[in-house]
Amino acid sequence: MTKLALLLGEGALAHAAYQAAQKHFGAGHVVGMALEPLVWPELPHFDLDDLPNAIIQAHAHLPTHVCVAGRVDLSPSRRRNMAASIGLHGKDATSDFGVEQTFGLVAEKIGAVPIGVHQFAKDLLAGEGQLFGPPVDFIPEIASSLLKATRQFGETDLGQAMVFAGQQPLAGEDIGGTDALLKRVSELQKVLDIPSGLWLVKAKKPQQSGVGDLPTIGINSIEHAAKAGVSVILVEAGQTLLLNQERLDEACVLHNVAIIGGI
Repeated sequence: MTKLALLLGEGALAHAAYQAAQKHFGAGHVVGMALEPLVWPELPHFDLDDLPNAIIQAHAHLPTHVCVAGRVDLSPSRRRNMAASIGLHGKDATSDFGVEQTFGLVAEKIGAVPIGVHQFAKDLLAGEGQLFGPPVDFIPEIASSLLKATRQFGETDLGQAMVFAGQQPLAGEDIGGTDALLKRVSELQKVLDIPSGLWLVKAKKPQQSGVGDLPTIGINSIEHAAKAGVSVILVEAGQTLLLNQERLDEACVLHNVAIIGGI
């Protein structure tokens, strides 16, 4: 019998994952635990700063699977302390790959198999072609080229997103995330002659397994993109989560931002 321990951060993805998990597995087979207790005061706390004790508490529920969903503060020092607290040492402890290693070891100690949100919420995954918003004339080969460049950027472990003017890269995501990237692009537009109609491209880092931080787009992404002069969001089909889909098209039309899926 499948039983999921769902470790919940903040944001739309956490709430969407909780709902999808309860629908997929049944509410009685999902144990929610709060990575952000202020967001989930009704749930037991899974304390990232006390992993040995958090593992004991999670193991007590005897889950068969474990999943992490939502935003959480993962500064380099916190990543390093998390890894060290469970005996994982190495030069990659603070990288996203290192976080996946830490999560894998946490799951092993809990006695559960690590899985990603997409494995029980497949309807959140982006498809190919025009998905939401105003119609866009695009060449699939160029879209593939932009995705390839973004994946290559992701190999540096900086981020999953880049902003392009045509096929020229303008800026890449860093530890601050996509919102911070778009804010930087907005600032650049004040001092540089940047054309309108920018593209935001999001792709999974090649070194990531997908059980953790898949690229995600939601309503807030559309609003921030529009403010930064982005007219198209290109996502990696089958590797990107699209949240609030019942409202995405309305938001895209309102802000004149299209979402397309490529490979």
